[in-house]
Amino acid sequence: MNMIKLASILLIAAALAACATGTGNVAPTPHAWAKEAQTADSRDAHLRLAAHYDEVAKNMEANALEEQEILAEYLARPWKYGKKIQDMQAQASAMIRDLQASAAESRKLAEYHRQIAAELP
Repeated sequence: MNMIKLASILLIAAALAACATGTGNVAPTPHAWAKEAQTADSRDAHLRLAAHYDEVAKNMEANALEEQEILAEYLARPWKYGKKIQDMQAQASAMIRDLQASAAESRKLAEYHRQIAAELP
């Protein structure tokens, strides 16, 4: 009976995954953005890259805020998590630091592309 349930769950999951692969308004893949950055030769291309890096920075900052909320929960109720609390706090702090650094780097890249766009005719 358990094998039948497992097989049916896997079949449903596969069907849902097949339905989820559409070709609508899908954001370009990271590889496409890397190629775009290498081949950008116009003002519009650099402005698009700047907007992309601003969006990446905004997402990173949102993720950092989410991690800060998680860290605040860890600090507010450390007894709830037992012996793992120190590792969880360290991991959350490291994640916040990395996300903030990534957001700052994305902001620098956005500014760089804006400067290039301003210099182009």
